[in-house]
Amino acid sequence: MVRGDAADQARAVALALEAGVRYFDTAPSYGDGRSEENLGRALAAVDTERTALVGTKVRVDADQLDDVNAAVRRSLEDSLRRLGRDRVDLFQLHNAIRDPFDDPQLLDDIAGAMLGMVDEGLAGHVGFTGLGDTPAIQSALQAGRFETVQTYFNAVNPSAVYPGATGGGQDFDGLVTVAGGHEVGVINIRVYAAGALSAVQGRHPIAGGVGGALAGSPYAEDLDHAQRLSELAAELGLESALELGLRCALGTPGISVVLVGLSSLEHLEAALRWEARPPLPAGAIERVVALARWPAAGRGLR
Repeated sequence: MVRGDAADQARAVALALEAGVRYFDTAPSYGDGRSEENLGRALAAVDTERTALVGTKVRVDADQLDDVNAAVRRSLEDSLRRLGRDRVDLFQLHNAIRDPFDDPQLLDDIAGAMLGMVDEGLAGHVGFTGLGDTPAIQSALQAGRFETVQTYFNAVNPSAVYPGATGGGQDFDGLVTVAGGHEVGVINIRVYAAGALSAVQGRHPIAGGVGGALAGSPYAEDLDHAQRLSELAAELGLESALELGLRCALGTPGISVVLVGLSSLEHLEAALRWEARPPLPAGAIERVVALARWPAAGRGLR
């Protein structure tokens, strides 16, 4: 939705809707607004029944903290203009939950400003992105102000469900379970580990960036881990580690929505094909988790 051809974008949205996909995720920072503009145009062209659910985000900068209400309103109004919509279904805080945004009072103020947009009918629900410091993320969950959390979870680092299974990255310490305990919906992000599960160094020509070491594990190390997952996928009769990763997420209790980042129609078709398949064989997810718990041992298996 940032660098693709407009006709391909419309075809992708139409194919997704036809297959039953309803939720579309974007943000002002994706392509400096281009993702919102392109998604809005594609939906206007193909979603004549207005069945799509759209989520966007707000990032509050440090120099905006003296008036978070104005910052939140301005961001959402700009997003709605780019999307060509009068409301979004989900409005999410895009800041990492670390200093200064780990301050409970500051988070409460921002959540209050976002909930004000719900009261005005500009958004349906509010959520936040669960990146940052694990204790601060879990505290934000427990505050009761947000309805959803975007949770980092994939076959390289499944620690948001299996504490300690980090693949060498950040331990999210069972974040999905904590969210469920507080009736917060879980939106799975980075299901392909920013593309590392492809297990190849090269990236699609219009793919986005890898996002840095979002969960503490450098991309090169995630690629190395993905090689081991590829071996497991082949043993299980799957097409790739990408299929293994997606079906792990789809088969994990507590995850409400799985977001898949795509660069081509072929990527979308593959995801839909894998989603339609039955649950993974018994023991498959346990083997993925075992590799993530002890990556050094995994290297010895090669």
